[in-house]
Amino acid sequence: MWKDSAVSEPPKATAPAVTSKPVTEDELRTILDRLESTRDIFRENRELRDVLSRRESESQVLRHRNAELEDIMRKFAPMLLNVATTMGLAAKTEMRDSRNEA
Repeated sequence: MWKDSAVSEPPKATAPAVTSKPVTEDELRTILDRLESTRDIFRENRELRDVLSRRESESQVLRHRNAELEDIMRKFAPMLLNVATTMGLAAKTEMRDSRNEA
């Protein structure tokens, strides 16, 4: 599993050597501005997720209520159709009677 390196092998460099130089004030300000922007984006993202979660909960409640209302309408639809047909026939009869009287 582990490869034993021989004593004569020089260590392998994984990355080129980086010479450190001090960060200028402008570079530091830029870095801090980017960090601030990133923090704002994460905060807005969290807020949007919260709003989306609340909206999803509201949508579930509305879907459930809609299903209940559809069920009620299915139960009453035949009766409403009968009432509408009866009213239509009554109006038609009344109209015919009023024509015959004239």
